[in-house]
Amino acid sequence: MKANVDLPSGAQGRAWLVGRGLQRIAPHHHDELELNLVVSGKANYIFEQRRVSITAASMLWIFPRQEHVLFDWSHDFSMWVLIFKQKLVRQLTGPASRRVLRSRAPGDIFSRQVDFRQLEILHQIYHDAVDPHRDPGFAQAALEYALVRSWQAYLFSRESISRTDVHAAVAKSVRLLSIADGHVPLDVLAREAGLSPGRLSRLFKQQIGINLTGFQQQECLKRFFGLYRTGARYSLIEAALLAGFGSYAQFHRVFQRLMGKVPLPTRKPWRPPARNKCSCPEWNLESYRASVRRY
Repeated sequence: MKANVDLPSGAQGRAWLVGRGLQRIAPHHHDELELNLVVSGKANYIFEQRRVSITAASMLWIFPRQEHVLFDWSHDFSMWVLIFKQKLVRQLTGPASRRVLRSRAPGDIFSRQVDFRQLEILHQIYHDAVDPHRDPGFAQAALEYALVRSWQAYLFSRESISRTDVHAAVAKSVRLLSIADGHVPLDVLAREAGLSPGRLSRLFKQQIGINLTGFQQQECLKRFFGLYRTGARYSLIEAALLAGFGSYAQFHRVFQRLMGKVPLPTRKPWRPPARNKCSCPEWNLESYRASVRRY
């Protein structure tokens, strides 16, 4: 499914930090180049018929025609997501070493583990690109430098990320469950996927690393966050039941297991952790332009 990325007016991209309480996102692709850098925890992606496991310091470049869906994150998971418009990508990829970033479908998954010192440096740079309303020129310069500096960190890394081929029926099941409005019975899911219920259950557990019940509980929790944080003013219990949990007791158990804490009746959205202090030197617009020329 093609998605439209919400960008500030006139912006060539954006950066934000996602974490606990991720809202539900259907399998999608978009016209923009996407960059992910995991700060903490672990999660999984499905790209077509391949599962990619990501942990702290995992970097992924996701191209416009690569449909992807994120699932099975740990309660301490946090990740930077950066989006770059194609116009900006073309401007910054003149050197041959960056030319592949112009591709819409490179035929591979560009994923590596970067050095933790690089993670610290990039974490600081990305923070500077977060708020374009505060200082649009500074945020834009930070976004441009983020692309160039991140690609350099990727090229200098040689450690690949674990990938697992998955059965077409398993990949289809992940996609179906990630867009379902509620619990999907096993026989219905198996019929849609084209396998027997028993075989689908076994393959799903082997190749995804979590059983179908656990996966559906994660999806219910995503729906809960989407409902509870809207302006509909659902109570904690109402949102849990509407999300597909059979009872508040079940919701409480699943929430505590997946989030590492008990649910509390608050509507305050989760805030990313305070900016980590970094030993890296501060940089400005002039140092950015000098670095782009150098790289």
